[in-house]
Amino acid sequence: MMKANFFKYLTILVMLILAGSPANSQDKSKEIQKVQDDMKVLQGDWFCIMEETGGQSLTKDKVKEMNKRMNVDKSFMIMKRVKGDKLGVYEGKFELDSTTKPKKFDFTGKGPSGANVEWKGIYELTENEFEITLVEKGLRPKEFKTGKDEKGTYMQFKRDKD
Repeated sequence: MMKANFFKYLTILVMLILAGSPANSQDKSKEIQKVQDDMKVLQGDWFCIMEETGGQSLTKDKVKEMNKRMNVDKSFMIMKRVKGDKLGVYEGKFELDSTTKPKKFDFTGKGPSGANVEWKGIYELTENEFEITLVEKGLRPKEFKTGKDEKGTYMQFKRDKD
């Protein structure tokens, strides 16, 4: 009888541990809320005010000439830019993870040529500013800049209020 009760209580204890404690589910709720909050803030239209690749910042005139714009609708993003006399469009789905430091941004979609594109990045977001560093191949960036020997792009966007 005593053995049966011991195993019964042991089984209940294991089930409770596997199910997670209320503290764990509260932490998970907070993490989900952080992501939802950032997703809500990111919605809408943005324009690029600064870009850096390979440790070199583009001039303000070049950034203006490229006219890089981003539209976010739910978890779908369209980014357009002008390169030479051609319009380039990137479109696809993205995911945020605002529970890490730095926060993570992952994009999967199509590039201007129709080829598949996958970016890994980090981001920082306020109501009117979005800062992001992305790489197409390699390790996720750790800083909001690019080094001269690194691939990747760092961009600053402002909310387009018009």
